[in-house]
Amino acid sequence: MELESVVLGTIEELYTFVESSIEQTALVLDHDAQYRPWVRLASSTCSQVRWVYPVKPIPEILLQHLGNFAHTPLNEKTLVLLERGRVLTVVDLDTVDGRSQPHRLTGIIENAFKPKRSKASMGRGFSGDPFVLLGVSQTDSDEVIARKYKQLVMEYHPDRVAHLGQELKDLAAKKTTEINAAFAAIRRARKE
Repeated sequence: MELESVVLGTIEELYTFVESSIEQTALVLDHDAQYRPWVRLASSTCSQVRWVYPVKPIPEILLQHLGNFAHTPLNEKTLVLLERGRVLTVVDLDTVDGRSQPHRLTGIIENAFKPKRSKASMGRGFSGDPFVLLGVSQTDSDEVIARKYKQLVMEYHPDRVAHLGQELKDLAAKKTTEINAAFAAIRRARKE
């Protein structure tokens, strides 16, 4: 994708830019990015990513605000990867030697934009509705769901069947993981 310039001179412009980054966006914090061969190579390789650079150096205060979005301090040799109005990752170009090894930088960028699995769904092992797995309905209160969750965790806890052999203990551990994942999914859905 072609490299675009963006004006980031005020805090409002910065916030608008971050919040409007719906698609995969790579912000190169280098106002001379269009002259950098590694940027052109990386942007042509990562064609699904929107590549953007500031038209002039970003003021220090804006670097600090952008660093707050990223939860890390930034410098002028940084690549900020954004998607859906949030900062996914920050790549310090000095540490990855991006200017001399753009192929390595391309791998980092592609990996940053891969869909992430949430902790609750990792290895969740159950398919379908978490409410069904817990034996509750969507209309049940948080207290009823929490009580059922605690009951199931106590019932299927691996320590309760440890004396019956390793195979049953492993099955109980798998079931407990499924119960925890289902409860976490319900809690997440109710917070949204």
